[in-house]
Amino acid sequence: MRDKSSFAVSTYAIFNQPLRDAIFQLVHHDWKVIEIMCEENHADLLDWSWEQVKELKQLGDERGIVWSIHAPISGCNLAADAGAIRDQTMDTMKRCLEIASYLDCTHVVMHPGEVEDRLAETERARGVENASQALHVLTTELSAETRTILTVENVPPYPKVLGWNVEDLVRICRHVNSSRVGIVYDVGHAHLIRAGYAIDALQEVLPYLSALHLSDNFGKLDDHLAVGDGTIPFASILSLLKDNGFAGHWVVETKQLGCAEVSVERLLRAGGE
Repeated sequence: MRDKSSFAVSTYAIFNQPLRDAIFQLVHHDWKVIEIMCEENHADLLDWSWEQVKELKQLGDERGIVWSIHAPISGCNLAADAGAIRDQTMDTMKRCLEIASYLDCTHVVMHPGEVEDRLAETERARGVENASQALHVLTTELSAETRTILTVENVPPYPKVLGWNVEDLVRICRHVNSSRVGIVYDVGHAHLIRAGYAIDALQEVLPYLSALHLSDNFGKLDDHLAVGDGTIPFASILSLLKDNGFAGHWVVETKQLGCAEVSVERLLRAGGE
């Protein structure tokens, strides 16, 4: 990475604005790679008319924007057993992939979902199996003409979540066994598990690593601070990525746009290339 254009920014940084306004502000600030996070004020992407989606594609084509999408979290559960929740999840994800394929997104980010007990191996195994089956079906929705891949993201250690431990993500990737399924590694989420886990987990996901979510925290809360404002060992992380020739996507996911700008400056100075 040699300049800002090598980094993506998440619309999470401008959640207080409607999605269309947030996108235009990011474009105005010269961001060339944008990840649309379909939550809160930006959840309406999936409800946009095709005319609105076409306008978004036209904007991207005119300005040279590369897109990715963070699929909805609320109301979606890839790990759910057969039933209404799973059916709703699949319908939502298929709509998301329809838009992603049209925009030629690099990837779509998905959370693995929820189980009854995040610490119970039997629960995790069933969740992994269900999520793997869902992803297998969803890969068939991807057009062969688009570069879009599906990615699962490690999540904070909240009650009932699947994927707080990256072992779950690796098992999903192995089960699906597709070049169109990978992992988005969120360094901030990993840092919440324990000291040193951010490095250990990164080493584990490297064979399947497609993209990074970058922010900082102090190991207690998912603060989404600017890189360097918390205690995540970014020097070691960048060194490991460089040693392994990581060539995927670098997505800055901070709560404020100014923090995203600062993060890019610091990562460039630190040699994140």
